[in-house]
Amino acid sequence: MSTPLEDLDARAQALMDDHRALIEVTGDQSTLPSWFKTWSHLKMRVQTLWIEQIVGQYQRPGDQTTDALHKRFTQYWLPELEQLDSRLREQAVQTGVESVNPAVSRLIASAPPPSPRMAELNQEFSRLTKQYQDVVSQHHFELGRTVLTMADADRLLRESQDRNEREAVWHAVKAVELASAPGLDDLFEKILSVRRAMAVEAGHPNYAAYIWQDRQDTIAGTEELLRTISDVYRDVDTSLHNHRAKVLGVTALRPWDLRVALVEPKSFDLPLDQYVPTALKVLNSLDAQFGEVVRQIQRHDGFDLAPRPGKPNGNICAHFMAEGRSVLVCNFTGGVNLFRGLLHEVGHAVHNHSISSNPEHVFWDFMNFWEVQEFYAFVFTYIGLLEFFELHDIAEEERTWYLRSTAERIMERFRDVEERTRLELWVYQQEQQPTTEEIDAQYLRLIRTSGVDWSGLEDILKKGWQKPHTFRFAFYNVDFAIAMIAALQFVHAFEQDRDAALERLKSSMLLGATTGSKQIFAAAGIEYPFQKDQLALARTVLAGWLG
Repeated sequence: MSTPLEDLDARAQALMDDHRALIEVTGDQSTLPSWFKTWSHLKMRVQTLWIEQIVGQYQRPGDQTTDALHKRFTQYWLPELEQLDSRLREQAVQTGVESVNPAVSRLIASAPPPSPRMAELNQEFSRLTKQYQDVVSQHHFELGRTVLTMADADRLLRESQDRNEREAVWHAVKAVELASAPGLDDLFEKILSVRRAMAVEAGHPNYAAYIWQDRQDTIAGTEELLRTISDVYRDVDTSLHNHRAKVLGVTALRPWDLRVALVEPKSFDLPLDQYVPTALKVLNSLDAQFGEVVRQIQRHDGFDLAPRPGKPNGNICAHFMAEGRSVLVCNFTGGVNLFRGLLHEVGHAVHNHSISSNPEHVFWDFMNFWEVQEFYAFVFTYIGLLEFFELHDIAEEERTWYLRSTAERIMERFRDVEERTRLELWVYQQEQQPTTEEIDAQYLRLIRTSGVDWSGLEDILKKGWQKPHTFRFAFYNVDFAIAMIAALQFVHAFEQDRDAALERLKSSMLLGATTGSKQIFAAAGIEYPFQKDQLALARTVLAGWLG
């Protein structure tokens, strides 16, 4: 019986052979469609091996075999496969791929194959982000004589009604994070250096310009969007803070007061072992097509929902393009509030399965349209919660409680998006690489702390920028804002005419990234880029949830 490493090598070698065989095919316009389809499927098979390594890192962090497989694939096989794929790109252009798929042809033209130097930088970036994952996956802390994971801490900060306990947990977590901060500072400086080098290699003045070359908006448009969000939603944010302080019975909110559930209703209990059956019921009620996605994930044993020691905090939905199946790796502990997180990840799965169900889909249909991908995830979060209420006859008072909690989460995201995106725009447009001390200072200037007392905690506050997306996905957070605003607009349409809205949603989900974000949003009934009145419309949904 072969070892996992031997199995990986055999599969990767088979891919290498198939790439070389396709390179040898000399065709014309009559054979180009089948050649193009074969190339697309090859890219999906490579993605399967890559996703297997990512899922392995989430499910089995620190496992020697898992680490060896990740290292083998990323450092040996992936560079070799990328070189062969570059030759196929050249061949596609030379043989006229524009006649088969104009959208992919434009993508190829706008994103030439990486130079040898860019390939080295991409590999170095992957190595550095792996280091980041290794660091944070080891985070744990002691409370009394008990060793707890970060997922345990997250649960306590959400559930404990004992303010002293929350404060102790919060300080214990921050002590662990501060202990890692110097090492993460050094790591981010290396990542920043790599990203700056990528921009230079690609011929852009800075990394922000390099990122925006593939976006549907502009840097100036994004800055205006951030200003508008702050203007339109500030009173909602203030109202939520005031309500929270009143319910908690405190004169001033402290950081450990921000996430605790405000005496979560207990008339309906939702244990973790009922998450998947409940998600199936909810999605099936919305549309049988959605429910079938949950069943398929179940059939492939694709739900890994419970936290365990060493398992990285957070949730992911990994979709295997070649097979049209998804795996969800999450950290849930039960309850209606966290059930929203499962709805979010299932939303990603439904979207990906919809693209996979389109017989005309290609590899590029899954790539680089974060705002659209998160839009569908938030849509299923919001309408899934509303459907859950109807199916379980949740009392009006409880609905208001959960919707207020959802609105708080949205506003927390908006604040995070505004602060982090402004910071990243500053970081990545500097002529000289900023030091982490300068980043700390700029973050303190940008962060909005009104309504929360951070006195005596400045050393902790200034490191608030050290979050996963900062290290792994620069400017990813701005797509969250776009997605949430679009999703709230969809909720408005859903509440006006449910059937029509769902039909538009299903039609739009068949459109892959090659269609373009603007057209996909339009198919869902949403104009993009947004006008100010659209943000105001989305705000009315939040206002309705707040009663």
